[in-house]
Amino acid sequence: MNIRLAPLSPSWRTRFALALACLCYCLTGWLGQTLFSLQPANITLIWLPSGIALIMLLNWGMRALPWICLGSFMLNVKGMMMEGALLPSLSHTAIAALIDALAPALALRLLQGFLPLGVHNANDLIKFVVLAGVVPISLSSLLLAWNLVLGHYIPGSALPGMVKMLFLADILGILLMYQIYVGWQEPHALRIAQLRHIILPGVGLSLFALLGLGLQAGWLFYLLPPLLIVLAFEVSRFYLGIFSSLAMLFMILATAHGLGPFIHLTQEETNTEMMAFVLSSALTIFGVSLQRAQLRRTEQDKQTAEKEASYDPLSGLLNRRAFMPQLARLAGQARPYCVAMLDIDNFKSINDTHGHRVGDRVIQTLAQIIHNHCRSQDITARIGGEEFALVLIDISPADALPVLERIRSTLANMSIVAEQQTLYCTLSIGWAESAPTLDGDTLLHHADLALYQAKAAGKNCIVKFAG
Repeated sequence: MNIRLAPLSPSWRTRFALALACLCYCLTGWLGQTLFSLQPANITLIWLPSGIALIMLLNWGMRALPWICLGSFMLNVKGMMMEGALLPSLSHTAIAALIDALAPALALRLLQGFLPLGVHNANDLIKFVVLAGVVPISLSSLLLAWNLVLGHYIPGSALPGMVKMLFLADILGILLMYQIYVGWQEPHALRIAQLRHIILPGVGLSLFALLGLGLQAGWLFYLLPPLLIVLAFEVSRFYLGIFSSLAMLFMILATAHGLGPFIHLTQEETNTEMMAFVLSSALTIFGVSLQRAQLRRTEQDKQTAEKEASYDPLSGLLNRRAFMPQLARLAGQARPYCVAMLDIDNFKSINDTHGHRVGDRVIQTLAQIIHNHCRSQDITARIGGEEFALVLIDISPADALPVLERIRSTLANMSIVAEQQTLYCTLSIGWAESAPTLDGDTLLHHADLALYQAKAAGKNCIVKFAG
């Protein structure tokens, strides 16, 4: 007996997706508190949930706010619990959760107002940092630190230092997670051109980092960002975001355990220098990846524009503008070639009787027939409404005629559905063979004259220019 479960409704699918996102929020927060914790225990050197919260709001809007508050409360409640002060502890935890939701909500409003299309190039990156980072995180960092002072978690003298650490931790979390998110949105984000582009960087960066720790060569940390910049030209932005995030987290973890080049006499100096380096590195790598993506889009747009300028959109063959220079380049060459002009018989009557949609279908059918019977070195084009041109290269006149006959007979014997009836079309062809003294324009003119003779001879035939 087969049991089929009813599919989830859209609203339940949204709730399920938000629950999974909230779980990711909690897991990344737990990871930060486990590996990078400060005092109080819920404060960390990097806060990846800030980036996940922004992504949740970008995807689901303000519906994500309750889930962000819930995730923040669950992460903070243990570290903010004071013995004998249950109610004040829960109150300050709830305030912290509301502030954690306030920052991405404000960032979303600013991005919608000033950067509605998102981050697409390096010029947008500074706007993004200001709108999604500096402005909302400065406010939330100040409020969170003040909440800690009011709850007697830290002394008032520690307020400036705490604001600075909260700011750096949150903005870095946004940068690292948003970079992965932007990469994920790219078409074919998971495509791997060559497996070595993923395996070698992963193994290489890991060995490089471990070698720096093992030899106590902290200066090797400074080479990680340049290596990641080189990697930006080998892998997609999604994989670059993952490699970049892992490298940045490694540097933070190493510094938290007293390793690396950023160690100073005081913990605050150590953390500040390390976070500044990591933040600047993350910005640079993200900017390079955006610039590379912009250059790739520009190149694709250029290729698309060149193709649109050279090809007829209906038939997919070359247009007259692109065909004539290619024909002219054949003049004076020793290679034999033939030029043919092809014209669909009674095409105006087809359009008038059956409509332009059927006429377009006839043109597309003939274009496909020409493509199927020609070789890669031949030149095919649609140079007018129902007129086509064909250059058969490296071919003798004796071999050219059968090719043209196959094109003519294939169209004549092919049925084309035209609404309630079946339509049969014919084709007239005129052609001329190359000669050392004749240029491309002259050959095309000769083929055109032969085409007129084919029309005069009753159509649906092939005529060679006799000279």
